Amino acid sequence: MLRRIFPYFLSQHPFCSHTATNQDATRPTQSELSHMARERNAIDVSEWQGRINWERVSRSGIHYTYIRACVGSSYVDDQFRRNYREAHRHGLHTGFYHYVTARSVEQARRQARFFARTIAPYHYDLRPVLDFESFGRLNKEEINRISLTYLRELEHYTHHRPAIYSDSNNAVNTFTDRQLTRYPLWVAAYGVQRPETGNWGSYSMWQYADDGRIPGIRDDSVDLDHYRRGLLIRRQSGRREI
Repeated sequence: MLRRIFPYFLSQHPFCSHTATNQDATRPTQSELSHMARERNAIDVSEWQGRINWERVSRSGIHYTYIRACVGSSYVDDQFRRNYREAHRHGLHTGFYHYVTARSVEQARRQARFFARTIAPYHYDLRPVLDFESFGRLNKEEINRISLTYLRELEHYTHHRPAIYSDSNNAVNTFTDRQLTRYPLWVAAYGVQRPETGNWGSYSMWQYADDGRIPGIRDDSVDLDHYRRGLLIRRQSGRREI
């Protein structure tokens, strides 16, 4: 997701090594992914994909989508509302992620509340996601404390257990507080047969490529994901989580 944030953050927040591993490698072949036969196809999108034709996307075999809702403390993605409306209308399981820029626990609380308010009017069926991948000069302890604060605050306001997005490198080496494993992991790792997941031991969704081409998306390539389990929200209607 790193290259899909708007230029201000590209210029203000150097990414250093906080990217998915093996980005230049080719993505897995179908035979390498054969062990994931029960997984479903998913994508994640933002304004960078432009005006998406969600009818064509739904016909292409995509079952799940995560839509960027907002960035930081005030920016709402330009395509957020339309992406939600059209994806939902065409039958995709839909959820939202928030690109977090917090540098303190107070900023983490404020950004979690902003995300919760932004998505509150919408009926989403995938867990809301923390996307925290640009850390500036924060040390590991600060990163873990900010992440836990954000996730707890978000859960309090949405009444749903959120999930966390991380590349494999950070899942193994940065997000080391075992309390974080209470939250399902959406992991990014490119060109590998199976992603490393650190203390989680497994994943709920795997972003395995960032250069996908999907019918209905013409303005940019798109992140490709395999959904496994653990992100569908249990609701009073009795829908079972898979």
